[in-house]
Amino acid sequence: MGRDWDDNAEAWIDHLGAHGDFAREYVLDPVMLARGRQGPFKSALDIGCGEGRFCRLPAKENIPAIGIDPSEALIAEARKRDPAGDYRLQRAEELGFDIAISQARCRAGAQSNQFLQNGA
Repeated sequence: MGRDWDDNAEAWIDHLGAHGDFAREYVLDPVMLARGRQGPFKSALDIGCGEGRFCRLPAKENIPAIGIDPSEALIAEARKRDPAGDYRLQRAEELGFDIAISQARCRAGAQSNQFLQNGA
């Protein structure tokens, strides 16, 4: 899957721009950030962080975030936009959890079944 994202990374980055698309900026981000403010949280993990856009938001609220993504191109962009951030080229399946849930994965339809079957 990381290769597909590498092939489309530039289009994805252009689509999201600096603030994300409408759903992220006005629907998902406010809810997720409000939950983070209820803390106390010492850190966050963004599975499928892409270009790191969401990781930068909790970091602004003193919640350091680690972003993982299987796409070399997207991780490179995340590191370029946020050199002090912690962005790792990694697949969620490698984390070692019995189950991991990601907003992006929940929206992935049939791919989410594969994600869960892989033990991540």
